[in-house]
Amino acid sequence: MSGFPRRSRRRHGFTLIELLVVIAIIAVLLALLLPAVQKVREAANRMKCANNQKQLGLALHNYHDAHGKLPPGSAQGPLAEAGITQANVGHGWALFILHEIDQDNLAKLYYWDKPASGWENQPVRTVPLDIMQCPSVPGQPRYAFNLGPYADGRYAACGDYAPTFGVDSILVMQGLIARPPTNDYRGVLVPEQMTRLQDITDGTSYTILLTEDAGRPQLWWAGKPVPDKTTLGGAWGAPVSGFYVQGSNYDGTGPWGRCAINCTNDHEVYSFHPGGANAVFADGSVHFLKADMSIQVLAALATRAGGEVVSASDY
Repeated sequence: MSGFPRRSRRRHGFTLIELLVVIAIIAVLLALLLPAVQKVREAANRMKCANNQKQLGLALHNYHDAHGKLPPGSAQGPLAEAGITQANVGHGWALFILHEIDQDNLAKLYYWDKPASGWENQPVRTVPLDIMQCPSVPGQPRYAFNLGPYADGRYAACGDYAPTFGVDSILVMQGLIARPPTNDYRGVLVPEQMTRLQDITDGTSYTILLTEDAGRPQLWWAGKPVPDKTTLGGAWGAPVSGFYVQGSNYDGTGPWGRCAINCTNDHEVYSFHPGGANAVFADGSVHFLKADMSIQVLAALATRAGGEVVSASDY
């Protein structure tokens, strides 16, 4: 036995250079994979956002079937046809369709004779609703708090969808759009009014009901949050959630500029989707509005009876 040479036992492992090469390969693979994962995630978020708006459009149609008219974009009251007898109550459009979006329990808790922002209605407005939130928006769920001299502890859960009340006529004065042939700047869900589908003479397939105005109350300009700045209308039940199309400058400042989409969420069309924003039209269809859409086309889509001619290829 002693005459046989001993076999040396060597441990085989990675050298430092081999280990660094493996780590580098893994890092490259992750770098290649991450954008694909993010792209897939955003595609899913955009689809979920579009489905939210599809369901909201269906809910608004169901409301119309039950009441013969769509709800108002907001109602300070009194508004007899909507069953509101009190003044200075400030109800937002979404509160009218709580039954239609399967929120019967919230509907039972809501006091129509009290201000929407009052203490009595805190149990309703503080509830985050998934159907009102775009999953691409960071920081969900979000809340808007009373600020300034009225910082009394009241707050409300936020949403990302808003009606286009109409078009600001100053855009015509500034030469940014042509005057509507009928001189009618009103949208579909307008303040203090209830619209019938037959009032949409521009065609339900060419008229926006709701679109994205996402990320509020944080103010965003061209994809970046503006430090220490907020904007009104973030709460899903707020009467000021809708807006009149004004456009903005391309850096987000404004109003009254040529940028129609994704330049500011200060009461304009704004989303966190690359390349555009979702909108549900009066016929219930959902379309992705291209970020490079002109302010003229957006204004035409926002009016219900302006008489403008728009083709599907324009958006």
